[in-house]
Amino acid sequence: MSVSSFTRSFCSSISFGVVICLSLLLTVRGDSVLFRSSEYSTGALGYGPYQSFFSANFTPAEWNFVVPVNESAGASSLSSGYIFSAPRGAPPLYSKGLLSTIKQFGTAPCMAKPWHFQVVTYLGEPHIILWTGTSEASGVGSGYDILLDSSYEVVANFTVNLEGPTGPTLADFHEAQITTNNTALMTGYQASPYDLSPLDGPTDGWILDSVMQELNITSNEPIFTWIASEHVNATECYNTFGTGGGSVAEAFDYFHINSIEKDSYGNYLISSRHCWAVYYLDGTNGDVIWSMGGKNSSFTMGNGTSFSWQHHARWVDFNETYATMTLFDDAGEFGQQQEPMSRGLYLGVNFTNMTVELLMEFLPYNASISQSQGSVQIQPNGNFLVGFGQLPWTGEYSPEGELLWTIQFGVGDIELYDTTGLELPQTLHPIEFVNARKSNLTSFYASWNGATEIAKWELLGAADPSGSNGVSLYNQTKSRFETAITISTAAHPYNYYAVRAIGSSGKVLGTSEFLSSSTSTPGNSTSKPVSFTSAPSSSTNAPSSSTNAPGSSTASTSSNTGLKISARIALGALSTLSRLFTVDATVTCIKYNSVRRYHLLDEPQK
Repeated sequence: MSVSSFTRSFCSSISFGVVICLSLLLTVRGDSVLFRSSEYSTGALGYGPYQSFFSANFTPAEWNFVVPVNESAGASSLSSGYIFSAPRGAPPLYSKGLLSTIKQFGTAPCMAKPWHFQVVTYLGEPHIILWTGTSEASGVGSGYDILLDSSYEVVANFTVNLEGPTGPTLADFHEAQITTNNTALMTGYQASPYDLSPLDGPTDGWILDSVMQELNITSNEPIFTWIASEHVNATECYNTFGTGGGSVAEAFDYFHINSIEKDSYGNYLISSRHCWAVYYLDGTNGDVIWSMGGKNSSFTMGNGTSFSWQHHARWVDFNETYATMTLFDDAGEFGQQQEPMSRGLYLGVNFTNMTVELLMEFLPYNASISQSQGSVQIQPNGNFLVGFGQLPWTGEYSPEGELLWTIQFGVGDIELYDTTGLELPQTLHPIEFVNARKSNLTSFYASWNGATEIAKWELLGAADPSGSNGVSLYNQTKSRFETAITISTAAHPYNYYAVRAIGSSGKVLGTSEFLSSSTSTPGNSTSKPVSFTSAPSSSTNAPSSSTNAPGSSTASTSSNTGLKISARIALGALSTLSRLFTVDATVTCIKYNSVRRYHLLDEPQK
């Protein structure tokens, strides 16, 4: 499949912007990456090592390349794409590609606990979908799915429309998809009475029943609802029963649905973690057409194809006689494991002979068990991106199973997403000043969270805050998230400074407000509101002065209706943001560290 990015990277957050920061020449740990850091892997740097920056208020995870990409087959063999990652319950962050030149991209402080944060297509346009709600110790959730458009505005907020035996059933965090018919697919859980005596439990017992629902988003009417207990007996379960099941509070989770996919035939592919099986459901009546794996498999499972506690079952190719499928074989659960390590699987499914064959397996670098979560996704170039679930590891594999690179991005539960071409953000970042005391050299730090189309930053100086008769002082190529421009304030003694972002064609993408450096002193941590504008008018679209050469051209600051928002100046404070890598195209999502990639259209405007 041909892949390219869509117009202006659709990326990230409710809060983006241009940032200008005048500072002492201090060392800040940002725009960096670690390689084979044993301190990172052992937790000596903490369970969540993070980066820090002058120009934003975020603390993105720092990455440790345990197998650096430059030691693999080479960059040409890699699949391209931005990576979104979100430490569980924290804001998502994005980074792009995996070449040796590492660039920072942006951070998205969207909603609290943005689980299953990913890019979907709704009404023909890319949207972000995420879940927010209450997560339970049992490993399920109860909440709502939220759709954000390319302006990062909420366009839909919905949940499962079903009244259960004990009250309303709400959306669970395991799965949320938008179908080609613009409907929503959701998982849910509800406590239901159930005879557990065949499992040596109480006759008047309770189960935590798995629910799958397709919903009309606009009308909130359910289109299709499937309840596990109506189609699959609890005796198919491998989950340890224990002493539960006697009350609603101890309801027994025998099925545990964790993925859904609707195909062109109108049927559904679902995964049951606790039954170690994938089920193919009739889209009209919910009957099980066939099951793969588990106690009553419809298929003869070939060598190496058996799986347990699995996640993220997805079709790759599918027809009436043969199909290919990916899934993540956890091979273990809390307190037990069936195999030495978890793995990604690429399976061939023969519907004529009803057999399953192993096409490829993808083994983790650290050869360990992921007790929950995980994903596998084939890439446009034939590679596979694998997220190792609860373990904060991800890696890319060749079609032959060779590990091309692997990173560690925490020492705990992680959520990662990878996407391509994200839209110019609506909101602009804070500005921060810390003036030098003894040196005439002042560094200006500029960043615009999520704006991947920026080619360079231009520093402007002016005598007054209006910016009239402003002068272009310096142009600096943007190579990472945060760009530093250092000048002599003795040679350029202006009272007010601003920056503007410029695309590769010379188009001005945004201009900050002119701010006075005299309002800040070292150590001052006060803040005040400021305004920024973006999307300037054509009068500012002419190419600016030459890169890396101080100029004297007049700096235009006019703009059209543009985007304007209040931000703040945090004087004297350090801040953080995530990094950008240098490969483009396509979108990948890793849910809690389960990987998916989406393919978006059009080229970014420069």
